[in-house]
Amino acid sequence: MENKSNMQEKKLKVLFISAWYPNKYKPLLGIFIKRHASANTIDGNISAIYVCAGENSSIEESVEDGIYTIRGYFKRPKYKIPPFSQLVRLIRYLLCWKKVLVLYKKKVGKPDIINSNIVYPVSIIAYLIKFIWHVPYVITEHWTGYFPEDDKYKGFVMKTISRIAVANAGAVITDSSKLGRTMTSLGLKSKYFTIPNVVDPEVFTLKTANTHQPSVINFIHVSSLDNDQKNVTGMIRTFKKFHVTHPLSKLTIIWNEEEKEFLDKIKLSEPFSEEIGIILQGRTVGVKLAAAIQKADAFILFSNYENLPCVMLESFFCGIPVIGTKVGDVPEYINEKNGILIDFKDENQLLNAMESIFKNISSYSPSEIRNMVLEKVSPAAVSKQFTDIYKMVLK
Repeated sequence: MENKSNMQEKKLKVLFISAWYPNKYKPLLGIFIKRHASANTIDGNISAIYVCAGENSSIEESVEDGIYTIRGYFKRPKYKIPPFSQLVRLIRYLLCWKKVLVLYKKKVGKPDIINSNIVYPVSIIAYLIKFIWHVPYVITEHWTGYFPEDDKYKGFVMKTISRIAVANAGAVITDSSKLGRTMTSLGLKSKYFTIPNVVDPEVFTLKTANTHQPSVINFIHVSSLDNDQKNVTGMIRTFKKFHVTHPLSKLTIIWNEEEKEFLDKIKLSEPFSEEIGIILQGRTVGVKLAAAIQKADAFILFSNYENLPCVMLESFFCGIPVIGTKVGDVPEYINEKNGILIDFKDENQLLNAMESIFKNISSYSPSEIRNMVLEKVSPAAVSKQFTDIYKMVLK
């Protein structure tokens, strides 16, 4: 018992703060950040704090996946009269942060290090804590807004806060190497490291049976349906052509009902229905998502830009090949043994890749596909990478 106690005492006390995190209004927001925090419980004592606007002011505490979690909600301004409403929102945001940090310190004490997730705006909180509590911080970034294809890194306030936060961070961790290079090119200088998104191997298990039937092919796509990024209309348009020559083929699209405006836009520009093999499935997570992926023959990722999509990795863990575009760090994970790489926006290449998957699906080895990524993105592997960076910063 004494040895176990000593080992436990050596665990770093890490506070995750985040601009995105699952909450009562958006249960899937930043789910990959929560997975990072959960993975870190292997080697650290992890807490998480998230603050956002809500219908009323409240503070909620819970323990989720081994993470002591505080969610602070401040009342959303009733009237939208800029700049008055923006000032009110900022004041309420900062006051809410003060309350949740007082509660955290009372319950847990000062952390050894802070992991701030998403640079803007929450990393300014990490910057303030650094000087008030004398605790260093690192930043983990997932936002695609820095990429020219997304082009949302704009404005004096955003750029100023981002430069200050990044310059004072002990390290910046990105989920794709391309994101780190892009941030550096924009003048956001720091020590950059790449740590991939994490997949739970006990949830996303290997498909146990070959569900493929002759003349039948089942594709799957999972996303928010943000068409600017995911190019869902291009994928649907291409599948319609494929379905003409393969009438038993199916494309299951799993989406988040909270993003209904994305679906409405897609249906206007590229209508679809189950009669042509396209099946729409609502929010599906965890073991239910794993089961849906396991029933498919291949995953389609036809994005215009990405970092490192979780669902691509989850598909690999389930043992199914992926058709993916040459964006972000996707090319570092797809090869001839686990899928097909194509150029983004090239619908002819997508159609040819779908034909190739149909003809050669039996040549892919589910166990080999899984084993290629198992050691890279498992919780233990990811936790060790984070802990090594924390210890480097604390030296």
